[in-house]
Amino acid sequence: MDLVLLGGNVLAMDTCNTRAEAVAVDKGRIVAIGANAEIATCVGPETTVVHLGGRTLLPGFIDPHNHFSLTTFAPVSVDCRVPPHRSLPHVLEAIAAAAKAAPRGRWIRGWGFTPRLVQENRAMTRWELDEAAPDNPVCIMDTSVHACYANSTALALAGLDRHTPDPPHGHMVRDTNGELNGTLWERAMNTVHALSLRAYLDYYGDAVADLVHANGLRHLACGITSVGDALVTPEAATMYRLAEARHQLPFVLHQMLGGVHFYTPPEDVATGARDDGQVSDRLRGGTVKIFMDPAFPHYALLRSHACGEVEHLGEPYYTQDDVNRLVVSAHQRGLQVAIHCLGTWAIEQALTAFEHAHRTHSHATPRFRIEHFLWPTVSQIRRAQSLGVVACVQPPFVFTFGARMTQTAQEMGGDVLALPFQTMLTAGLRVAATSDSPCAPVEPLLGLYAMVTRQTRSGGPPVVPEEAVTPLDGLRMYTINAAYAMGRDSEVGSLELGKRADLVVLSHDPTVVDPAFLRDITVEQTYVEGQCLYQR
Repeated sequence: MDLVLLGGNVLAMDTCNTRAEAVAVDKGRIVAIGANAEIATCVGPETTVVHLGGRTLLPGFIDPHNHFSLTTFAPVSVDCRVPPHRSLPHVLEAIAAAAKAAPRGRWIRGWGFTPRLVQENRAMTRWELDEAAPDNPVCIMDTSVHACYANSTALALAGLDRHTPDPPHGHMVRDTNGELNGTLWERAMNTVHALSLRAYLDYYGDAVADLVHANGLRHLACGITSVGDALVTPEAATMYRLAEARHQLPFVLHQMLGGVHFYTPPEDVATGARDDGQVSDRLRGGTVKIFMDPAFPHYALLRSHACGEVEHLGEPYYTQDDVNRLVVSAHQRGLQVAIHCLGTWAIEQALTAFEHAHRTHSHATPRFRIEHFLWPTVSQIRRAQSLGVVACVQPPFVFTFGARMTQTAQEMGGDVLALPFQTMLTAGLRVAATSDSPCAPVEPLLGLYAMVTRQTRSGGPPVVPEEAVTPLDGLRMYTINAAYAMGRDSEVGSLELGKRADLVVLSHDPTVVDPAFLRDITVEQTYVEGQCLYQR
């Protein structure tokens, strides 16, 4: 026997809600689970014995929707988050410091900027970025990852100027004279984003694998033992293949493949012109990602008026016929289809496309997914359940954006709901919890706190408290349901015989502590296939 963990509070997260005291692991798999006296008999001369001392043992947390490829470069990019920054001058000072330390001509990337949170309540302009970094191209990513902010050098390298028309489903913000001011929305950001990411790959070379590994360790410190990258471009795919070739992927990473740029249609993947991303046991593929609606200038929503009229807001990325074709092409290839849907209109289109795919080429797997599902109606939740769709939601959004999302739901009228986790569970919908990092905090225990308490970062009364879930249901969303969303529920997500020993040890039992304490529970150890890769 390789590993035995004794004296714990074991939550198996299986269908029987099994609780036990000890677990035995051999060759990376769970071979026994039960009482201390029983499992202690498995100890041999070569066995590593861990005495849990009453701490809680769970299956490792799984994050099926996480922009891992973007956060990999966070340590070597400019932190533009608000907070810790408070004003535009503070953010620009950080960018200027990075540019001063960089060689002339090298790209400067920043991340996490939120215009509405700085004191000036606006985005930085290209001219301000020119002053901060006069000798370097600059790409600063919005916290939503639906926009970026570029200086004049970056715009020129991307071939963008006042004469460049807006691309379909993209917008270049201009000043009163028609000059680009540096803000690029949606598909307008594709080229600048790709150029800057490729430049970082070229600059760091083989050391990119070390950055991937370090990012994996940061996730392991949060108890996360598997990740799905929610949009893998060719640049990100290159990064992952390099890391896998150098044995620097510490856990299973799923690639959700998109188009040649971040927001271009995934035609090549859906039709088979590009491979499915299945590289090895650690680096997996088989999922195609489709963006259905934008964040800028507006989500694709349906507003119900008292007179009975329904108003369409925003503009989806696809017509119904176009998304039907994409989904059927991918489904017939045996690819999982995951569709990003923020607003009600986008959700409606996705569900219709899934229904069309079932009629055209019906088979139960791979499972259809809707990513985000922020503002569904009750009827859409029921419809998704009837189709076997998995809802991949972001509990940290309650903490970071809950009040704004609740206000939007109220403005839409009808039976539109904001982050309605309990309604989804009551309807029998399979719900998986994810982070959408870096758009929200990555820590599952913070997400658990948010969905149990419905508290926001700013404090005050809980937002839509009737949508709170129990800690046990929340843990299911981060373990077995998350595994189900990735098609891995037969190998991870619960502590059962034969499954991989992906485990997390917590300081306290989330199901019994005061909910206000959930975010303060610490991750003590994290195991991947029986190997302890994180020790607090």
